[in-house]
Amino acid sequence: MPSYHHGSNRVQGYARFEHAKAGDGSGAGYERWRSTEHRPHTPGERREDVYVAHHRLLALVECYSLEEPIESVLDDLAEKDVHHRNGVKWDNRGENIEPVDHARHASITQQQVRAWAEDEKRERERRAAGIDAADVCDGCGEAVELLATSPGFAGERCLECARRECDGEPIEV
Repeated sequence: MPSYHHGSNRVQGYARFEHAKAGDGSGAGYERWRSTEHRPHTPGERREDVYVAHHRLLALVECYSLEEPIESVLDDLAEKDVHHRNGVKWDNRGENIEPVDHARHASITQQQVRAWAEDEKRERERRAAGIDAADVCDGCGEAVELLATSPGFAGERCLECARRECDGEPIEV
């Protein structure tokens, strides 16, 4: 872990919150804290920009016990990625973030990307066939003419999915 110089910051006396620009680069689209600091490896009296992803800071508070020594928490988090469960980079609610090993994070992310690509492909096919998204069952994903709505159901279902959901059967999309 790098060591930091403790003391005043003559260039910028505070950290500021910013949203990284969208794109494909590292950190693209994530909210982050930025400060300008002197660090031991910086030559002379110059300062350098230091960025910390907001979701990594929140993981310290949301995902670890306050009883645990901060050094062990930082060591553990340094070896992990912080995953956004719903895939939305700026959704930093405690229930949406979790520290996971890098290999597992890559696997989860690839599964999500493949699922989103399949959803997009199905949507393009439906549009090409002239099927309106409002005519698609939220349960099975099939194009249907009649949809059922009922209190307690999230979205609209075809009659078969509504019956199965009411009976407590799992619905696979």
